[in-house]
Amino acid sequence: MSVLAAQTASAGGVAVEFVGNFAPAVTQRVNSAGVIAGDFQFNAITTAMRYTPGVGRMPLPGPAGTSQSISTGINESGVIVGRYSAGSGTFGAIWGTGDALTTLPAPPGVWSYSTPANISDSGVVCGFATLAQVGVDPEQAWRWTPAGKGGSGGYQMLPRLGGVVAVCRDINSAGQVIGHGSLANGLFRACVWGADGTPLQLPLPTGATQSYGYAINESGAACGTTPGNEIPWVWTPGQGTRVLPDFGFKAAAYDINASGWILGWADKAPFETVPVVWDPQGNLHDISALVDPARFYFPGDFAVPIAISDTNLIVVRGYDFTASGDPLVLMFRVLGPGACPTDLGGDGVTGPQDLAQLLSAWGGTGAGGEDLDGNGSVGAQDIAIMLSSWGVCP
Repeated sequence: MSVLAAQTASAGGVAVEFVGNFAPAVTQRVNSAGVIAGDFQFNAITTAMRYTPGVGRMPLPGPAGTSQSISTGINESGVIVGRYSAGSGTFGAIWGTGDALTTLPAPPGVWSYSTPANISDSGVVCGFATLAQVGVDPEQAWRWTPAGKGGSGGYQMLPRLGGVVAVCRDINSAGQVIGHGSLANGLFRACVWGADGTPLQLPLPTGATQSYGYAINESGAACGTTPGNEIPWVWTPGQGTRVLPDFGFKAAAYDINASGWILGWADKAPFETVPVVWDPQGNLHDISALVDPARFYFPGDFAVPIAISDTNLIVVRGYDFTASGDPLVLMFRVLGPGACPTDLGGDGVTGPQDLAQLLSAWGGTGAGGEDLDGNGSVGAQDIAIMLSSWGVCP
């Protein structure tokens, strides 16, 4: 492995370590061991896969007659969820130890198919059921608990928000489900369903009329974006909904890990999309500026970032020109600034050069790490934090 941090000083001490790449695949989630759930073309069929470091992409088994399968989520134990199609039906699936397949029963009600979205470390699955019809497809979020975990187990259909659509995107070990649903007026609102199934509509980010929820971590912090104008946001029970900084154009927050690092994308200019991370203080870091631009290139579309693990491993799509002329799945590890976030220059000392950088960013969002208190703006409190840490870093 090699550290490819060309602009560490301008990124608040954040660096990026290249971990590896593999052939094209649709990847959805990654755990701390670097195991990835997704799908790829296997024998010319879309097939659910498990990627394991040192092993590569491996197809997940399906029953005889399976015509298609995808995997959508994975937990820290490596258990994967997804779905497969066989005959005239589509079925929810869990691939456990040794990739043994368990087919989920159909959720209660009349549905065309059901899609598991993710599985918690405690083995509880969330997803959504869909009724295919002309016009808007009604959808309803659900949570499924194995027998023996919290009673007899089975499905809990999660309430809608007044409209006909409610979907789950992620679940944590407390049973909290993040997703979004339509209101009676057809607008969408991000929502966290609690352990008892009660929906909490998250406050809208400033400047938005709708919101989508994409991920939730073990502490209950959630992230997402807004449809249309694409405003990235993070929500915590203590601070509510906060808009995350961007480059002045569209952006979205896709995934959040246990430490509060968020992976997403942002436009540096119209249609110039790059993968980014926001650190736990909310500062924005451009991944494309932290890697060798002669080696790595990220295509300008909204599918660049994919997932971040609790060990800060990020999975994105892009080009590695030393390996292939085709887009690959790329893996990097984000290395945080450690215990000295006031050392903006990365020289081990908080001093005049760092103060000058902070003052040059005054009133802005602090994309270079200058927003030390994480309130979204560089100001007097950030100077106070810097002065209190003046000198050699601990």
